[in-house]
Amino acid sequence: MLKKIALVLLCALPISLMAQEAKLGHVNSQEILSLMPERATIEKTIADLQTQWESELVKMREEYSSKIKEYQAKQATMPESIKTARQAEIGEIEQRITTFNQTASTDLQKKQQELFTPVVEKVKKAINEVALENKYTYIFDLSAQSIIYQSPTSNDITALVKKKLALK
Repeated sequence: MLKKIALVLLCALPISLMAQEAKLGHVNSQEILSLMPERATIEKTIADLQTQWESELVKMREEYSSKIKEYQAKQATMPESIKTARQAEIGEIEQRITTFNQTASTDLQKKQQELFTPVVEKVKKAINEVALENKYTYIFDLSAQSIIYQSPTSNDITALVKKKLALK
């Protein structure tokens, strides 16, 4: 019986030692990203691009509207061949507007990703440095909502990362 107890203790000892060595922490990367000074410049750049796209879209819609009005006003007196040509022209404008909308949306998303990537990498680097300096085994990102359980005693390193990046 004593041998069995000793064997169980010997098996459990490495597991308990491993559990003591693991240092877990969590961080809210979205909170940190929202405080980054580069964010304001990036958002302004994206807003300016969006304004340019919207301005161009307004011009296209005005052209479309004027073509529709012109067609409706003269439709009764137009020969059939001109009606067909005008209808095709209106259809092409509709297609250009749709394509332009899709292109603008895709381009804005790409630009936003392109501009935010260096900032995200900077935050990741700071998180990695803090984790190494403080000997964490794992850091969980709360903004990714990938944590099923969070102990009240877990270590929140968000403040340490903010300090590392000189953020308030």
